[in-house]
This record gives sequence, structure tokens and C-alpha cells, in this order.
Amino acid sequence: MRKTLFSIALLMALLAASLIPPGRDIRAQETPTLRIGLLPILDVLPFYVAEQAGYFADEGVQVELVPVSSALERDQLIIAGEIDGMVNDLISTGIFNQDEPLVQIVALARRAYPDHPQFRILAAPRSNITLPGDLTNVEIGISENSVIHYITQRILEAEGVNAADLKFRAEPNIAIRFQLLMEGQLQAACLPDPLAQAAMVGGAILIADDTSLVEQQFSQSVLSFRTEIIEKQPQAVEGFLRAWMRAAEDINAEPDAYRDLWLEKTNVPDSVKDTYNLPPFPTYEITTQAAWDDTIAWLVEQDIVDNAAAYEDSVNPTFLAAIAPAEPTGDAAQGEALFASLGCIGCHSLDGTPGAGPSVAGIASRAGNTVAGQSAADYLRQAIVQPAAYVVEGYGPIMPAFDTLSESDLASLVAYLLTLE
Repeated sequence: MRKTLFSIALLMALLAASLIPPGRDIRAQETPTLRIGLLPILDVLPFYVAEQAGYFADEGVQVELVPVSSALERDQLIIAGEIDGMVNDLISTGIFNQDEPLVQIVALARRAYPDHPQFRILAAPRSNITLPGDLTNVEIGISENSVIHYITQRILEAEGVNAADLKFRAEPNIAIRFQLLMEGQLQAACLPDPLAQAAMVGGAILIADDTSLVEQQFSQSVLSFRTEIIEKQPQAVEGFLRAWMRAAEDINAEPDAYRDLWLEKTNVPDSVKDTYNLPPFPTYEITTQAAWDDTIAWLVEQDIVDNAAAYEDSVNPTFLAAIAPAEPTGDAAQGEALFASLGCIGCHSLDGTPGAGPSVAGIASRAGNTVAGQSAADYLRQAIVQPAAYVVEGYGPIMPAFDTLSESDLASLVAYLLTLE
């Protein structure tokens, strides 16, 4: 039944798209032009930063940012060829590509970080629901067969709730879902940030969020282009990505400098517009095989798609491989200073003395043998950026993630730690 509904929806999208007047032939332009469909959500901020800073022009590509009001409108425009790229998610991509590779992912646009969830599961204000287990057989408001549906299930499974005990109520309109939750007409719902934070300000109860899925990277949005555009205008796509990465790095370095632009271009609830902390944006990252496989397995399990789209047909890492900066050479002396200034020395002694965290004495000799398949440098890098990925036996997962360090600072810290033999 679900597949029938999706076939009907796709047919409707194609019919609607056929009514859209044909756009400009971008191949006829002297300057390559890419049209990108953008929802008014946090994930699209780097586009507007790059446009404002002139980064697209610097790369010799003209980018037209096309506001869209819904995912359905965005998808209609992609199918019609009226836009070339978009911010979407793995569920959307898997549905698009079930029969042929219509679109390809070229980079991550956003993902959950330890201190910055993308999605939160909330209970209604003044409800008696406080723990994930309390949601057994309670209707949870979601948009059915979407990334929110998928993430809600995966979050609760990570919290020990059996998927067979979950009940969902379809409410695709996020604003209405928010309102129903706050009025108690929905006992629980999954909402994206910053709307989820606004609900909490209004009394909604946080049950769980996707920070539990950071290591698996199941929760992510992506930058996608039509496969036809990737084949015909690879240089334009590469130039676009260079500009986007510059903008993401600017936001990560000074997020408050872009608060006004964020408020202007996206929908932000008044109650959190001054208090919500902008998250870091991933740079030079792309969907992993494991994250893709889990998403596609869920789509098949839910009987949403007939055919499982292949990772190699749907995820295109060649552009990031071409533009990723060379690994910076770390300055061990600078790393030693950072080790002190960041407070690392307060938890990790240099002489073998136990502390709140394990001592780093001799870490250069141990690091390469700690996690199978990881070099010493790779292990140390991950331990700094994603400390919860591997916790040393006998210690709790209490170390904060230093995931906003610049690449040069991170390289310097690793270089210093590698001197501690």
C-alpha cells in the first residue's frame, strides 16, 4: 500500500512539474549557473553566507538560490529539472534513486554533534512522560515515511525501546505538529531544532535526541545534485562546493556573526532567536557506507521502496577528494600550548598519574594499538573531536567534544601528543 501511495505521489509530482514553464538552458550560459532549491531551515545557512561573501563568484560559478516552501515543491522542481541541487536527506535520496540514480550526494550539509542535536523527541507539557520507555504504545507525531520517522525509530531503539512497541501518528506539517504537542493533543512528537528548543522553552519535556546516534552518523542532511548536472557540469559543482565549504568554515569560526542572516533567511521561533546556539557545520565530510546501508535497509523494511539504491550510485565522493585541503602539518610546540590553554592538562596528566581522564604519558606508543584499523594520528584526532567514539576502560564518557577546533589547531594537538612516547 505504501509503495502504491509513493507511486501516486511521484506521478503527481511529475504531472505538476510538467506544468512548470521551462527554465533557462544552463549550458547556454557563459558562466555556469546552478539553481539550488532551499527550504527555510537552519541547514541552508552556508548558502546565504557564500552568496553574501561573494564566494560563488570567486569560484567562477553563478548560483541562484531558489526558496521553496516544502519538500514536495523541492522534489517537483528536481524532477522537472528546474533546479539542479538541493539540501535533502538519505531517506529522500533513497526514494529518488530506487529505480535509477536521479540524484547524487556530494557532501554532508549538516549532522548531529554531541552538543548539537538535529532532532529531539519531546513529550507534551505537563504530561507524565519523562523517559523513552514511557513512549511504549503512545502515539508519536511524525511525518510518515520521512527522515523524522526513521530517526525517531532509531533514537528510541538506541534507548532500548523495541520498534514493535512504537506507535506513530502522521502529521507532516511541522508547525501543526508543534502546536498539537504544545496543546497536549499529541502526547509526544519528534521536532527539528531550533523548533524543538522552542517547544522546550514552552514546557515540552525532552525524552531523547539524536546525539545518541552521532557515532553512526545516521542523522544528517546532505548536498545533492541531479546526476545529469554532475555529468555535464562537474567544474561548476566543484566550484560550488569550494564556496560552500568556505562559508561553513566562516560560520564555524564565528557563528554569532551570522545570526542576523540566519534570522532573515530561515524560520526561527521568537522564543529562541536570541538564545539558540548555531551548530557547527561539517566540512569535507560525506555519507558513509554504514549510514547509507542502514537508511536503505529501513526503507525496504518499511516497504517504502521496491529496490535498494546502491551506495556507489548515490554517493559521489570525487568532488570532496578533489577539493579537500592537504592535511595540515601540526606544530607540536603550538599543540603543547593548546593542551594547556584548553584545560586538557587538568584531566590528563603527563606523568602517568590517574585523573578524571587517562594519563597521556606514553600515548604516542599506545595510540596506534588502541582501535583496530586506526593509526595513532587518526585515533588521537577522533579522541579529540569525538571522544565518545571510544572510551578508555575504567573512565566515564565525560570528555567534551572539541569539534570546533580549526584544522591547524587539531593537527598541532595531535602532533604534540605524538611526541609523548
